[in-house]
Amino acid sequence: MAEFILKPNDFQKQVDSFKSTTETVSALKYTLEKNGISLQSIDKYEECITAMNDLITTFAEFAEMDCNSMQRIKAKWMNTDSDMATKTLGEILSAKISGN
Repeated sequence: MAEFILKPNDFQKQVDSFKSTTETVSALKYTLEKNGISLQSIDKYEECITAMNDLITTFAEFAEMDCNSMQRIKAKWMNTDSDMATKTLGEILSAKISGN
């Protein structure tokens, strides 16, 4: 079984940085001013802009889910850490040996 160490304060900084960066990206909205121009290439460009805006919206939704997942991981880890802090070394080793 693999084990890893999660430092809550460092992890929270990473979560905050991720959230800040994704909020910046999520705020992007592209527009096209046609100014009465009716060209097939402009229409295609407008379709691309609409698709890009839809992609940014979808990215924002996934990024928010990722951020929430990271917060849940941190909370679960801290609860586990708190639970382990109340146990003796013997209880921890016994639980590890028995697989609980």
